[in-house]
Amino acid sequence: MQKPKVGKKLFRVLTGVIIGSAVGSILGLTLAPKKGEETRQMIKDKSMEMYLKGKQALEGEKKPGFIKRLLIGLMTRKK
Repeated sequence: MQKPKVGKKLFRVLTGVIIGSAVGSILGLTLAPKKGEETRQMIKDKSMEMYLKGKQALEGEKKPGFIKRLLIGLMTRKK
């Protein structure tokens, strides 16, 4: 009996979601009615905000959360 390939399917779904989100964000920003300078400043501010939130969450986290455990599991499993 073959072992189900749930991990491979999950990886494909997560990859699709991430790539789709990135493409959608880029298209949304490039087609936005704001000036380029305003858009670049907004991207810079949001990127720094997200970076600081992520850094704070990782530093303050004692027990790894579900997403972190999932990613660690996917990255460290044997092929």
